[in-house]
Amino acid sequence: MGRSERGFYHALAALLFAALCAWGAAALWLRLDKAPTGRGNAPSAPSSAPAGGRFRGVLLRQEEALEAGAFSGFGAGSRLSAAETGTESALFFPASDGWEFLSPADFERLTPETLEALLREAETPELCERPRLVYGFALCCAALFDGQTPPAPGACTLTLDGFGPAKARLLSVTEDALGRTVLRLRLTAFPQELYETRVVEGEIG
Repeated sequence: MGRSERGFYHALAALLFAALCAWGAAALWLRLDKAPTGRGNAPSAPSSAPAGGRFRGVLLRQEEALEAGAFSGFGAGSRLSAAETGTESALFFPASDGWEFLSPADFERLTPETLEALLREAETPELCERPRLVYGFALCCAALFDGQTPPAPGACTLTLDGFGPAKARLLSVTEDALGRTVLRLRLTAFPQELYETRVVEGEIG
């Protein structure tokens, strides 16, 4: 083999060696790139504020204040038939707080301004001995929300100060130009004591 041929093969070998090195480096890079990232190096998912927060609201019922002495033989929470009331079945309670004119039909008119004023006035109700009837047994709540993100409308859980847990359905969430948020809820499972309560507060989630 001549000197020129040996030079050619030496050059070819060097070229092949360089190519193999480049190929190996590329393969190693691809393996490292596809390898699962360690727990400490995992990219953090974007955080979002959990839905929920505090609320303070007024309970709305379909009720009627009666004349003093009506149904005097019944205790608080007694169920009266339609024959006894003369209209429809109802729950009987021996005291009123003066806010019996409110009902779930007032949901939409309770703006943040009117709700704040109502909460101030209804916080210390003046109970009287006029009995009342609660019809339909439905219990709704219009409340001001205090938190970063209110839950989306749908089923939710309430933790009521002084009463414990209650189940509810969040019907709507509205916010005014000042950032005040009103929640409109219908309670679905709750202590019967709430039929004798007007203002509630607690957590929603």
